[in-house]
Amino acid sequence: MPERFVAQVSAFRYAHPVPGVKSVESTSLSSVERAVSMVEALAAHESLSATQLAEVLDTGKATAFRLARTLVARGWLVQDEDRSYRLGPGLLGLTGRTAELDLSGELRSVMSELRDQTGETIHLTKLDGRHIVYLEQLESPQPVLSVAVLGSRSPAHCVSPGLAQLAALTPERLEWVLSVPLPRHTDASLSEPGLLRQELARVRARGYAINVGGYRAEVGGVGSAVVDDAGRPVAGLSVCVPVYRLHRLDAHRIGRMLADAAVDAGRRLALGG
Repeated sequence: MPERFVAQVSAFRYAHPVPGVKSVESTSLSSVERAVSMVEALAAHESLSATQLAEVLDTGKATAFRLARTLVARGWLVQDEDRSYRLGPGLLGLTGRTAELDLSGELRSVMSELRDQTGETIHLTKLDGRHIVYLEQLESPQPVLSVAVLGSRSPAHCVSPGLAQLAALTPERLEWVLSVPLPRHTDASLSEPGLLRQELARVRARGYAINVGGYRAEVGGVGSAVVDDAGRPVAGLSVCVPVYRLHRLDAHRIGRMLADAAVDAGRRLALGG
């Protein structure tokens, strides 16, 4: 049996300690309370600036900034390009990923059916700011396959499930995504706002996105957004495949299959399974 070669989609991005930043002292109740309050505030709002966090904590901006840096160092928070803060992947491990596990459990049968139909790796992701987070995957039985590390992140504008979920955003939310320069990772990255808008319009019209090497040159995929009753994206389903094999597949046929599966997944979530 040939050895399996795994092409990793993205690197794990748990934050490492920042030099010069001290940990929150366990004996300092006020610091612990502030940390909890900061996390609760960011759970209620997708992102907040240091000034806004200081207002929530009723403390000085310097204190809020120091605490935020400590939480970033622990992976509890991440800081976006616009300097605002949001919850980080480190919290997933502390909370047991309860919500994500519920979502994964509800949609696992949909993912299993997609893998059986395509013979490729299936990903379940969730939009988080300008990135997607990988929540679950079912690996391809192929000897050469593409996988992601669960909990890792990819820029939404560079991968098919991210493009599909961006296309389902409200105009106001999409404007927020486009309000900062988007990084270009490969020649195929859609980092120019005008081109990205055009592609998202196509994705919106047909119900699925196709990516060929937008984040990792050797990795491609097809993705569709799972939306709630209001049309807001709650998850992304995607087929992830090495680019050389994607060229041999009928990406549009797989896209239509994914779009149907995403509708089914949305119904399952609405009915609670």
